Amino acid sequence: MEKKIEALNILQRQGQSPLGPVLFEDVSLSWEAPSLHVIMGPSGQGKSTLLKTLGGVWRPLKGSLKIANKSLWLGEELQDLKLLSQMGFAFQNNALFSSLRVVENLLFPHRQRFPEVAESERKDLAQDWLKKVGLEASAQVYPHELSGGMQKRLGLARTLILNPEFIFLDDPTAGLDPITSKIMSELISALLKGSNALVVIVTNDPDRARDWGPNIHFLVDKKLVSPGAKNYSSLTGEFL
Repeated sequence: MEKKIEALNILQRQGQSPLGPVLFEDVSLSWEAPSLHVIMGPSGQGKSTLLKTLGGVWRPLKGSLKIANKSLWLGEELQDLKLLSQMGFAFQNNALFSSLRVVENLLFPHRQRFPEVAESERKDLAQDWLKKVGLEASAQVYPHELSGGMQKRLGLARTLILNPEFIFLDDPTAGLDPITSKIMSELISALLKGSNALVVIVTNDPDRARDWGPNIHFLVDKKLVSPGAKNYSSLTGEFL
C-alpha cells in the first residue's frame, strides 16, 4: 500500500453546514509517508476541522480526498472502510470513556479493530504501551483520576497501539503547562522515531511546532500555506 494523502481543492464550512461560514477552501496537498506534517494558524481558522477532514472523520463539502490512492468518500458515504482501519486519530479532548479504567480505555479500540488477537497477547501489548507512556502504575484507575498530561498520554497510547499507517494528532499538548508540554512533545517524538507512518499534527504552540518541524504548514485566511509558497517566510516570522 502506498501511504499517501492527496487532497484536491477541498472546502469545509463551520459545522459542515452548507450555509455555514467557510473555514477553508481550495486546499490541495500531496503528502507521502514516512513524513511528519505540522499544521499551525490562528485560533478558529479550522485547523482541527482540516485534520478531521484529512483523517476521514468529516467529509469534505467540496473537492476530493484520496488515501493510499483510493477515494475515501463516494458522495456522502465512506467508500472504503478498510482504509479507516489504517488510520489512527487522537482527539484534542482525549475522548476517553469515563466509565472504563485506564487499561480498558487503552484496549477498547484494539479489541474492535483486532478481534482475532488472543487476550493474553493483548494484555501483554497493553502492559508494554502503558510502560512506554509511563502509566503502568495507573492501569486500574479511571480517567478522572489522571492529570491532564496523563490523560493526553493515554489518548496517544490508545492511538498508537493500533499501529496505524496514518496518524492524526489534534493539538496533543493543548492545556498543558510548558514543562509538561515539553515532556509530551519529547514522548511523541520518541514514540514516532523510526516510524514509517504519515503523521499530521495540529498545534498552536510554536515551540512544539519547531520540535516536530520542518514540514510546518499554516492555515490562514481560508488557505493552507506550505513551504515554498510566496508568503511562507512572512507567516513563519509571524507564528514561529
